[in-house]
Amino acid sequence: MTKKIISLPNPAGSYQVGRTHLNFIDENRTDPSSQADGKKRDIPILIWYPIDDPGDNPPLKLLKQRDLVNLKQIFYYKFIPKKTCDILTNCYEDAPISNKSSNFPLLIFNHGFTSFMEQSTLLMEHLTSFGYIVASVGHPDDGVASYPDGRSVPMDVNFYKEHVNNMKKERKTLKALIKEIQREDLTIEDMKMYTQKFLLLSGAMNDRVEVWVDDVLFIMNTLEKMNNGVIKSQFERKMALEKGVGLFGHSYGGVTSILSCCLDERFKCGINMDGGMFGGMKKKYKYKQPSMYMLSDSYPIMNKYFYNINDDDSYYVIVKNSKHLDYSDYTYIMKSWFSKLIGVFGKIDGRQMIKITNDYVLSFFDKYIRGIDSPLLENNPYSEVAFEKRLKE
Repeated sequence: MTKKIISLPNPAGSYQVGRTHLNFIDENRTDPSSQADGKKRDIPILIWYPIDDPGDNPPLKLLKQRDLVNLKQIFYYKFIPKKTCDILTNCYEDAPISNKSSNFPLLIFNHGFTSFMEQSTLLMEHLTSFGYIVASVGHPDDGVASYPDGRSVPMDVNFYKEHVNNMKKERKTLKALIKEIQREDLTIEDMKMYTQKFLLLSGAMNDRVEVWVDDVLFIMNTLEKMNNGVIKSQFERKMALEKGVGLFGHSYGGVTSILSCCLDERFKCGINMDGGMFGGMKKKYKYKQPSMYMLSDSYPIMNKYFYNINDDDSYYVIVKNSKHLDYSDYTYIMKSWFSKLIGVFGKIDGRQMIKITNDYVLSFFDKYIRGIDSPLLENNPYSEVAFEKRLKE
């Protein structure tokens, strides 16, 4: 499949897509990673936004070569071919933002652990084409951090190796706990007990997520300053922040999104795409915002406790025959051969997986940010999806 793809499919909405690359230094925080050498936390972001005309600029490519080199330090990215970097997106760098609307609702995306900001470009372009501004936050040390000045910083591989080795040691216990969580006769208290044991097996992952949540809060403050004109950019008064901000992410980034919603009322709703809720048992997190948990077949019940205790509308979406990396562009770009090498994808067709993800994410944000009811959240049309909902009374 990779050899045949020279460009991403056009997004379905009416807007074309601009993208800008920025970074901001949080002067109030020292980066905790050993490779940061005591420097302040330097956070990159990519902003996708609606445009009317790309002008003469060519579309951006999917992935930078320098970032691919750093990604390949992690085993399951070693097989990504260089040709992936030549795939054309539908994004145009720094094009003027659209004038068809006075402002646009804001969404914030968080990539997965070990990943990078562009990992879900197909989803970013889809949402932007329907009139959203989407900011993807780069989390240094736990993924590849790419900066507009040309720097590309690899993740802290030592921490990653420690995490992987710990999971290998706990594999039998992990499987036993997953089996217990999947029982249909569990009370909420039993579900809480088994879920807590499951999460605690991951040790430091329960604390490291706090750094990611702080990244999101800092970037939210920064985007507010951009919208108010304190930080000069073409996004001044272009973000409809009065509607509230939607958060979403994949894996560790999905967890970060839900936990951030628990702490800050500016975040109106959140989506977690296949991320175990590390740190989620801490008492400071109060689950009171509309939430969607999208799961693969790998551990389909792992977030059922959090779905059940949420005080507002909750949705639980399991995509059958999917695996963890199906919630990324890779399911579309390279699944046909990548899965044969390391088995990180399910049997679901990659194009259908992208369609399902795009439809559910857009419908959720349309309902809770724009106030537009969606038939998709009422009646599930997909045979590949197991769908549940709990609505606030």
